[in-house]
Amino acid sequence: MNKKVTIALVLGGLLLVGAMGAMARTADGILDEMEDLFSVDPGDVQGVLTTMSLLNDYSGGVMSEYTLAVFELTTFDTAMPEDSDETTHVLMYFVGGDEDGAIFLMETPEDDAMDSRMWLYLPALGLTKELVSEDDQAGSFAGSSMSYGDLGGTGDLRADYDATILREETCGVAGEDMDAWVLELTAKPSADADHARVLLWVSKVDYLSLRMEAYNGSGALENTMEFQALGEFEGDRIPEVIYSTDTAEETSSTISIAGTRRPDTPLTLELFDPSNLGQLDPAAYGF
Repeated sequence: MNKKVTIALVLGGLLLVGAMGAMARTADGILDEMEDLFSVDPGDVQGVLTTMSLLNDYSGGVMSEYTLAVFELTTFDTAMPEDSDETTHVLMYFVGGDEDGAIFLMETPEDDAMDSRMWLYLPALGLTKELVSEDDQAGSFAGSSMSYGDLGGTGDLRADYDATILREETCGVAGEDMDAWVLELTAKPSADADHARVLLWVSKVDYLSLRMEAYNGSGALENTMEFQALGEFEGDRIPEVIYSTDTAEETSSTISIAGTRRPDTPLTLELFDPSNLGQLDPAAYGF
C-alpha cells in the first residue's frame, strides 16, 4: 500500500458504494470487501460531481491551497470478465489561483494487469500532455506530497502484502466511535511494495478504511491517513475531510469534499476525451 490508497479513498467517496456482502471473517475477506467499495452498479450511467479542496502545510509554516471541480464516471465493457469490466474516468479541473483552468485526467481500469493512463492540460500553452514516463508521473500533484502516479489506483493489496487481523477496537471519527478491525499488512519478500508494514483501521459497518499508518523496514512511521469527518450521499457514507501526513517530508495535506451530487444530465465519455479538455466549461455543470 502506498499513497495511492489515500487518494483512492478520496475518489472512493465519489463512487457509490454497492450492496455489502456477507460479513468478512478473515483479513483477506476484509480487503476484498474494501475493494468492492470502488465498484458501481452497471446501471449507473449518470456519473458524479463534487468539489474538492486541498490544503497543503509544509515545514517552515508555508502553505498552499487548491480548489478542484471533480467529474467521475465509470464505464463497463461487457466483453470483459465481471471482475475486470470497469474503467473509472476522473477529471479534476483547477478552479482559480495560478493553476486556474489546468486539468488532470486519469483513466483507471479495474484490471490490475493494466496501468492507469494520465493526462495534464496546461491552459497557458493550450497543450494536453500524456504523463507516460516515470519522471512525468513523479511530478507533484497540486503542490502536495502526492505525485500524479500516486493517484492511479490502489493496486492489488493481496498481491503485495500478507494480511492478518491484528485486533479489534473502536476508531474515533468526528466524535463518533466506530467499531473497526485493525489489519496488519506485511510486504511479501518477492513484492515491490512501497512500505514494509501497514496498519489499517477498517469499519465493521461499511468497510471504509478509517485510518492508515505506513512504516519502513526500520519500523519508522512514514505516512498516515485518517478520516476526520464523514458525510452521506444517497444513503452511503462518504469521506468529507481526510488528513494525511508525510513524516519524511514534514508535510501534511487536508482534503475536503463538498457538494457531491449527480449531474443534471449523464456525463459522457466525450467529456473525458483528452483532445477535448481545452473546451471544458465547469460553470456549465454548476461549479
